[in-house]
Amino acid sequence: MRKLTMLLCLVMLGVSQLWAQTRTLRGKITDDKGAPISNASIIVKGTTTGTTSDATGLFSLNVSATAKVLTVSSLNYVSKDVTIGSQTFLNVSLQAADASDLNEVVVSTGLTKQKKSEFTGAGSTVNRKQLVDRPVGSFDQLLQGQVPGLLAITGSGQPGNAASIIIRGQGSISGSSNPLYIVDGIPVEAAVFQGLNPNDFESVDVLRDASASSLYGSRGSAGVIVVTTRRGTGGKMRFGYNAQFGFKSKPEFAFRPMNTTELLKAQEDYGRIAAPTGGTAAIPGWYYSKNNPRYATLTPTQQATADRLLDSISRINTNWADYMFRTGSFSNHQITLSGGTGKTRIYSSLELYNEEGTTPRTDMKRVSFRNNIDYADDRFTFSLSSSLAYVKRNFQQSATTNSTGNPFLAVNIQSPYAKVFNADGTYATGVGASFTGANQLDLTKYDQNYNDQLKAIIGLTASYKITEDLSAGLTVGTDFRETQATNYGSKLAFLRTPAATSTPTTLAGFQTETFSRYFQADIRPSLNYNKVINQKHKLNVGVFGEYIRQFVKTFNATGYGIDPRTPNTPAAITQGDAVNLLFANVGGGKSQNTLLSALGVATYTYDGKYSVTGSYRYDGSSKLPEKNRWTPFYSISASWNVSKESFLANSRVVNNLRLRASYGGSGNSDNFPFGDFGYLATYSASGSYSGLPTMTASGLGNPDLKWETVYQLNIGTDFAFFNNRLYGSLDVYDKRTKDLFVQKQLSAEGTGSTITVNAGTLQNKGIEFDLSYDVVKNSDFIWTLNTKVAYNKNSILDLGGLSSYPSGTSLITVGLPLGSHYEVKWAGVDAASGAPLFYTKDGQLTSTYSTNDAVQQFGTWESPWKGGFGTSLRYKAFDLSVLFSWQQGGYKYDNLEYFVENPVGFLGGGYNQSSDLNFWKKPGDIASTPSPIYGSNFSSKLIHDGSFLRLRDVTLSYTMPQALTQKIGFISQARFYVQGTNLFMWTKWRGMDPEAGPVNINLSEFPNPRAITAGLNITF
Repeated sequence: MRKLTMLLCLVMLGVSQLWAQTRTLRGKITDDKGAPISNASIIVKGTTTGTTSDATGLFSLNVSATAKVLTVSSLNYVSKDVTIGSQTFLNVSLQAADASDLNEVVVSTGLTKQKKSEFTGAGSTVNRKQLVDRPVGSFDQLLQGQVPGLLAITGSGQPGNAASIIIRGQGSISGSSNPLYIVDGIPVEAAVFQGLNPNDFESVDVLRDASASSLYGSRGSAGVIVVTTRRGTGGKMRFGYNAQFGFKSKPEFAFRPMNTTELLKAQEDYGRIAAPTGGTAAIPGWYYSKNNPRYATLTPTQQATADRLLDSISRINTNWADYMFRTGSFSNHQITLSGGTGKTRIYSSLELYNEEGTTPRTDMKRVSFRNNIDYADDRFTFSLSSSLAYVKRNFQQSATTNSTGNPFLAVNIQSPYAKVFNADGTYATGVGASFTGANQLDLTKYDQNYNDQLKAIIGLTASYKITEDLSAGLTVGTDFRETQATNYGSKLAFLRTPAATSTPTTLAGFQTETFSRYFQADIRPSLNYNKVINQKHKLNVGVFGEYIRQFVKTFNATGYGIDPRTPNTPAAITQGDAVNLLFANVGGGKSQNTLLSALGVATYTYDGKYSVTGSYRYDGSSKLPEKNRWTPFYSISASWNVSKESFLANSRVVNNLRLRASYGGSGNSDNFPFGDFGYLATYSASGSYSGLPTMTASGLGNPDLKWETVYQLNIGTDFAFFNNRLYGSLDVYDKRTKDLFVQKQLSAEGTGSTITVNAGTLQNKGIEFDLSYDVVKNSDFIWTLNTKVAYNKNSILDLGGLSSYPSGTSLITVGLPLGSHYEVKWAGVDAASGAPLFYTKDGQLTSTYSTNDAVQQFGTWESPWKGGFGTSLRYKAFDLSVLFSWQQGGYKYDNLEYFVENPVGFLGGGYNQSSDLNFWKKPGDIASTPSPIYGSNFSSKLIHDGSFLRLRDVTLSYTMPQALTQKIGFISQARFYVQGTNLFMWTKWRGMDPEAGPVNINLSEFPNPRAITAGLNITF
């Protein structure tokens, strides 16, 4: 008994001594504005003892009596060492990390998240500040000038139109170059972003090299863009209201149509040469002129009438832009709710977006709702991301083609002396060139063209920590879109009346209904092993499976004979028969495909200095024939953090210096040009034999079809010098598309048509530079300059034995870039005769035009040089940011010039011309356009430099000081701002806008508008 009592006493003494050697620390982690930071890591420095903060930023941690310092860190915040001392409750405030701190900035690949100091790839992050409160309906437009190596062409000013995004050059002849888009871990449909609200975004990561694209295997060859949306913050619920108002107007460009005085003079000059005996009333400047020989043959009464008509016409000078364009209004309202208690956080938002285009009947309205829920405890984490939106967009009947129904062409070719309205207030419509403008306005009045879109993205991610090092996860998501489009052409419009047409279906008016549905489901289980050994060895291994199923369905129908009293009513369509000939046209289709994948990825980091990442993915796709269905993809990448070596440990110049390299491959499944069954031969009932319908081959198929595969080598560096004042990155790359799709001609026995085979090689190589410099950086004043520059050289290395073959207006040629113009070279105008001059293929001067003399000496539409630059200033409560974007070296075909500098085809027909028109009139004239006795031909005369510098964005804001908001009481934060978009452009291009999509030829596209807005952000 005595021994037992003694043993108990010894145990109690040991416990009391152990208790005396530990103590409990409590505290709260907040950001620099006082908002709590959840899931922050709190570790006793030099040990593995630690914990994380809860949703309110609070933590509790038992530490030994010898513990001196805590290291507090959180993603996208600067880590902080805190001395414990005698404190029992610690208030720790973390500063948000800036781009110069490689250890704190986090890069998301959509599958994983890594500190930039351990990320071995080439990636750029566009942060929330650069995304919010911009008056655009499609977020991809915001990337222009923000990311090196990314070409963003906002090809249309139509509200909500997506930009054309190309990363590191075009990678295919027949396929597109759309990147893969990931939203909160879920792949989504490209170029359909009208339903996404950029104000809900936290960041956009643009991943450019193989270390990231190979993670997505057959889908990643064009690069990956990862969108991370906002999550709830810990603490009490915070209610926010954002409002933005403004207007949009047509920007000013170098091109200007002639006024009445100029046009009448040009008509007289034209008539003297092309119609010396009289001409027609379509060119009144000559027809009624006293210098016209016809005038002398008129009676005095007729001469007085001619004088009166010409005088009356000369007094009219209509600016048709005043009628075809407008100042569009813009508004955006959003309410948000963010917060959470315990282990759960939420972020919810509701948005009402309304944007009018700069031409009547064009607009976009959006109602979007987002709800993000997060739960986390010691073992289990759960995230639900959901987005639902309804979008309605109204369009002109034509805004992308050279049709007289297109206001952007009509405004430039309509004569300024024509009437807009009749005496009764109706449009002065009619047949002929002088009625082009009124006819277009008449169509705008009576017709309707719009679509309704429903968009839903739902993603669920769950993870369970099996052990401290091993966790299992599951991601499930869907992307759903349904679009209903309506195009109604009223029979009341003049161009559909007997005075303008005799075609039965045109006279009857029409209605076209188009339906399309897109649905994609994604299931991705995973296992992740994360181990740190002896504070030096860090190993992360992930194993993923993925199953993706995609469904697409379309339906379209056009009917005729709509009663104007019931416009836009499908039930009012007249049934077609042998008498009225109003037969409806019906079409549509449906398809589906499946992708099944396995992926392994591992990253090893030693002592925070050396990192190596490798990945291997095995994809099986139903789009390929069975023998080529399964395809492996891999990547290997490494980085060396030189600044952590001992020889730079005490450097006063180098703060961060990291070298990295990567190599790997990926495929073009998402840009596959042959649909879901391109390897199969297809047939249609379009032939006939002896009066009987027959089946004919409509597609040859290719049983050997496989992916175009892009292999990419990237070498780069991230750096920060002079106390993190000068920082950025530099990358060089060689990106090659192998098994390039090439068209090959079959023999006559093989139908004589072409077949597409995997036979070529295409190269993109270049350099990218991202540099920022903090000119001033203190607590009250921060001034930063930044620039992003990229150069890309695109060239075709091999066409499977061919030297070239035609494609549209270009010729695909070995040794030249894709899209290289193929045209007869213009030599000018013969000053003696006014004849057009050209060069033959061998460089000889000739006045004979022949397409056989076409050469490739005029560049391509894709600018090899591109980038952006700007500045940001913050002085106390004021912020100013300025962004310029630019492109250099791209050349495009200006098809508008063919219409407005064309005396024979258009001036002589009564259409207006460019104020720059300078055609030959007499021997000795130095002119840019030939004499009117010669016709116009397509030549390099119409190819022009499309380079530009655009003042893309200017934002000035004021944030109410915290001392003032505390006095108010019910407001925790308030910000007021004014903002301008597309304010000015400097360019040699003479058309409406050099940004008209990734094409060689510019038609008469909707120009990008100038926008001025003001707004406020209030958090309660």
